[in-house]
Amino acid sequence: MQGKATRAEIRLKYLALTMFAMTNIAIASQSIPAIDLDKMNIDEMNTGPYSYFIPPYSDYYFHHMDKLGYRIDWVKRAGIVYPLKEAHTPFTVTYSYNKHTYTLDQYFKRNRVLGFLVLKDNQIISEHYFQGSNQHSRFLSNSVGKSITSTLFGIALEDGKIASIDDPAIKYVPTLKKSGFDRVTLRQALEMATGIDATEDASDPNSTVHKMSGSVLRGVPSFTQLMQSLKADPNVTPGTTFKYISLNTQVLGFAIENATGTPLNQYLQNKIWRKIGAESDGFLFRANAQPDECAFGCFNATLRDYGRFGLMMMNGGTLGGTRVVSSAWVKEATTPVKYDVPPQGTDYGYQWWIPSDGSKAYQGQGVYGQILYINPIKHIVIVEASAWPKADPDERWDEAAKVMDAIVKKLS
Repeated sequence: MQGKATRAEIRLKYLALTMFAMTNIAIASQSIPAIDLDKMNIDEMNTGPYSYFIPPYSDYYFHHMDKLGYRIDWVKRAGIVYPLKEAHTPFTVTYSYNKHTYTLDQYFKRNRVLGFLVLKDNQIISEHYFQGSNQHSRFLSNSVGKSITSTLFGIALEDGKIASIDDPAIKYVPTLKKSGFDRVTLRQALEMATGIDATEDASDPNSTVHKMSGSVLRGVPSFTQLMQSLKADPNVTPGTTFKYISLNTQVLGFAIENATGTPLNQYLQNKIWRKIGAESDGFLFRANAQPDECAFGCFNATLRDYGRFGLMMMNGGTLGGTRVVSSAWVKEATTPVKYDVPPQGTDYGYQWWIPSDGSKAYQGQGVYGQILYINPIKHIVIVEASAWPKADPDERWDEAAKVMDAIVKKLS
């Protein structure tokens, strides 16, 4: 029988444990790469090595955007949390891609997945977190945020704050008079068919999207000033040609704010976040010098709350007995638009991507691998947050589609 430990032995053990804990904390802190926003090169935000968009920095900051020193516009939760049932059995699936068969775990590693959530109705089927993230981490939406802005626009329309989807954009955003947006309707902004002379190539440092990234990073120019500088493409009639331009979504954000007299984050908070039973606060971010709230891809939330938003859309605009947006808007927003010059490879609605496979599924998609997949027929919602090394590679979208299809097939 062992004797009792002496006070000296207990103290030594305590000190050893303390040193062990402090060492682990030091190692953890050393593993977090610090980004100085002032040292980031605007022209290389999407391509250069020193950027929170690029690994290894993105592995951390895509779920820690509030640690960068940006101004934070909070979207507060309130009330009863919409319950999700915890996963009760392990879930595995295999899929085929490029003549190879992979497991879900291999997909996570191959594609630098940070978080992955599968829901069937309110039952969690699968939930995984990587790179130090967890259930409480808030993940960057990138352009999945456009789909949220679209839904918020539908609510403002139904509230009577916006008279018609076919109103001229400058009726609600008069600061864009004399820009290329002065001939554009709100519907055309929703459809990404404004005919604006702008480019969205993340690999081109001279593209409009890089100037927009500079607006996010520095706040100069403001989003309004940048948009005022854009001209109309004289060879394109608005409403005829799909051309994905993030600043089209910013038009919708400005219209919502001006029509409702409410900042974008607060309208989102009151009209969506508090109604879907979110369990955590979300937030938008912008440069401290940026006077305009970001509507096109600066939202951050937990995977489970993205999932609740997806369930609301899946259920035709209702969650937990609370109506958020009409079923008519959900149907209209997720119906493919008919363009003279359509997008290549997939269809598009009002800021939603719609696979041309007859599944009735649709997705919010963001660069570097952010996905909100919604299948109302099979009652499945999938949320993926990733840190792809490149912004928009076709092969990674193709592989993600194979994974989604395999999951839906197994759960069906």
